[in-house]
Amino acid sequence: MTVLLLSLLAGCWKPYADLPQLDFDEVPYSNPYLEADDAVISAFDTTLKCPDGEDARFFAVYRTGLTDRAPVAIVLHSGAFDYVVDPDPNNELDGTHYAGDGRLDRGWANSKVWETLGINPNVVDPSEVNLGTLPAALTDAGFVQLYPGNCWGDLWHNNEGEQANDLTLETFDRNGLTFAEWMIRMIVEPSFASGQGFSLPVQMDSSQVYLVGLGSGGRGAVELLFSDNLPIIPGVLLDSTPDTLSWYVDHERDYPEVVEGLRHIFREDYLPEIDRWSALQLYDMGLLPERTGFVWSAGDTRQPAATMETTADLLAELQNLGEGEYWSVDVEQSGHVFLNGDPDLARTAVDYLLTGSAPQ
Repeated sequence: MTVLLLSLLAGCWKPYADLPQLDFDEVPYSNPYLEADDAVISAFDTTLKCPDGEDARFFAVYRTGLTDRAPVAIVLHSGAFDYVVDPDPNNELDGTHYAGDGRLDRGWANSKVWETLGINPNVVDPSEVNLGTLPAALTDAGFVQLYPGNCWGDLWHNNEGEQANDLTLETFDRNGLTFAEWMIRMIVEPSFASGQGFSLPVQMDSSQVYLVGLGSGGRGAVELLFSDNLPIIPGVLLDSTPDTLSWYVDHERDYPEVVEGLRHIFREDYLPEIDRWSALQLYDMGLLPERTGFVWSAGDTRQPAATMETTADLLAELQNLGEGEYWSVDVEQSGHVFLNGDPDLARTAVDYLLTGSAPQ
C-alpha cells in the first residue's frame, strides 16, 4: 500500500515540493512498522494562508475499521523555524533563509508531514531519523491523528491578532499556533468543523485529546495548553523540545541568527520574558498535565542540551518522587527527535500516553 500511495503522490516525477498541488480525499497508509492494514490518510485544504499565498493543509490518519469514538492525537512536526535573513525588496520571501531550504511555504510543510509519516522518499531534515514509527504506534493503538503542516516557521507560536509576529521586520502574518488551535476546534466545535468543510468518516472522542510535539512542535503542544476553552488533555508527549528559549537570548553572542529569528517571531519586547511560553511556566501555573512525557538527549545535534535539561530534570525529579505520572528520559543518543525512528521507544511512549504508566 505504501507503493500505491507514493505512486499517487509522485506521478510524473515532479519535485517533491510540488506535490501539495495534488489533492486526494483518502488513500491507503502503510509503513514497515505499521501492523494495521486498514489505515488511510486524508488531506484537507483550509482557508488559512501560508506566507506564499497557498492554502495551509492538514492531514488525518485513521483506521477505517474504527466504529467507536476514538482517542485523538494532535501531532505537531519538528523543524518549524525560519525567516528570511536578507529579503528581496520586491518579494520578501526571496533571499537567504535561516533554515537554508526555506520553510515558509506549503510545499515544505507538506513534505515535512510526509517525512513524519515515514513515506517521504526524500530526507527533509538530515539531523533526524523519521521512519514513521510514532504514527505507526499511534495508528495501531487506535488513535485518530491530525497533522497540521506548519508553513510559517514560527515555532508554532504566532496567532494573528493575538500573538503576532513583528510586522516591522516582515510583512506577512505567521499563524502556526492558529493552525494548531484549529485542530482543537475541529474536535470540540462541530459547527467550526462543518463551517470549514472538514469531515472525517470516523468519530473522535473530545474527552481523549492528546498532544504530541516533535522538536519545535513540542513548543506548539505547550502553547496549546495556555489556550482558553481547551478540553481536558489527559496526556502530552514532548520530544527534543527547546523549552527554555531564554538560553539562546542569554547567549546571543554565540547564537545571533537564532535570536534574530526569535525577534521576528516573539518581537523584541517579549524576548526578556520568552520563557513565559514554556512547560516550566505551565508547571508553575498548575496547568501542565501530570501525564507529561519528555524525551530528549544530552547529545542532541540540533540544539543545545541547556534548552531542554532544566525541564527534563524537573520532570525526572517529579517522576522519582512519585508525583503525578511524569516521565523524563534521556535516550543518550546523538541526533534530534527520537520517537519517530525507534519502534520500541514509540510503542512505549504511546502506551505511556494512554495509561500514564511511566517506563522504568
